Amino acid sequence: MDLENPTSAEYRKDLESLETAKPYGIKWLDKLYQKIWNGKHAGVLCMVLSSAAYSIMGLLVKVLAGRAIPSSQIVMARCGIISILSGLGLQHMKYPLLGSKKVRKLIIVRAILGFFSLSTYFYSIQLLALRDATVLNFTMPVFTAILATCFLKERWGGAEMTGTLFSFIGVLLVVQPEVLFSGSEVVEQRKNNTLIGTIMAMIGASTGALSYIIVRAIGQRGEHPMVSVFTYAAFSTPMAGICLLIQGVKIPSMGELIALGFVGLTAYMAQIFLTRGLQLEKASRATSIQYVKVLITYFLGVLFLGEIPSIMGVGGAVLIAFSSVFISSRDQR
Repeated sequence: MDLENPTSAEYRKDLESLETAKPYGIKWLDKLYQKIWNGKHAGVLCMVLSSAAYSIMGLLVKVLAGRAIPSSQIVMARCGIISILSGLGLQHMKYPLLGSKKVRKLIIVRAILGFFSLSTYFYSIQLLALRDATVLNFTMPVFTAILATCFLKERWGGAEMTGTLFSFIGVLLVVQPEVLFSGSEVVEQRKNNTLIGTIMAMIGASTGALSYIIVRAIGQRGEHPMVSVFTYAAFSTPMAGICLLIQGVKIPSMGELIALGFVGLTAYMAQIFLTRGLQLEKASRATSIQYVKVLITYFLGVLFLGEIPSIMGVGGAVLIAFSSVFISSRDQR
C-alpha cells in the first residue's frame, strides 16, 4: 500500500470538491462549516475541538464506569451511535459507505487497527493505574512522528520535536504515574500486572499511531473524513458485542442511557474533527497538538469530579498549554 502524498489530478480534484462543499444549505451554518473546515488554522482548530470532545466523552465514560457499566457495553454503544450517524451522513451526501475503490484497502486496515488500538488501551486501563495508562497512551505522537517520517516522508522538525518532548513532560507532571511517583512497595505489589499492562498500552499506542498515519494517507487522497469514521465504528460495534457476551450486560437506567447516548455523540464529533485535522496537518504536528486533551480532561476533573490539583499538576498543565500553543503557532513546512 502506497502511503506517500498523492499528486495526481484526480486526487487534487477530489480535495477541491471536499473543500468547496456546502452540506447544510443554510447560509450561516455553511459559513461556520467553511470556517472550521477550511479556515486558515482549520487543522489546528479541528484537533483542538477533537481533543475537547474526547475529554467530555472521557468524563462521561468515567461516570458510567463508576456505575458498573461494562467497558464493552460503553464501547458498543459509542461505536454503534457513531456508525449510525456517520452512515446516515454518507447516505445523505450519496457517498459510498466504504469509500472509493482507490482507498478501500487502506480504509479496512484503518478500521482493524483502530479497534485493536482501542481494545488494548482499555485492557491496559484494567491492569494499570488510569494515570499510568494515560501516560503510556500519550507516547502515540512519538510513534506517529516516526511512522510519518518512514511512510509519508514527512519531516519531524525541531519545533514539533521540542513541543512533543515538553508536552510529554507536562503529562508526566499532571498524571503523576505511580511507577515514577510512588514508593517501591507499591511498585513491587503491582509489578506483574504492570509488565502486561505496559505491553498492552504500548501496543495500543503504536497501532493507534499507524492508524493515524493511514487516516492521513486516506485524507490526502480526497476521501471524506466520515468514511474512515464509519468503517472504524461499523467494524468495532460487532466486535465489542462479542466481548460483551463474555463480560455480561447491565441494564442501564434512563440517566445512564442518556449518558451512553452523549458518549456516542461526543465520540462521533471527536472522530470527525480528528480525521479532518489529520487530513490538513502533518501527522506529527497534529498528534502533538492532541496533548491539549490532557489539559482539558484535567480541568473537567477539577470542575465536575472534585479532583484537587497539586502544584506539580498545575505546572504540568501550564507546560502542556504552552507546548501546544508553540507547536500550533509554527508555520507548516
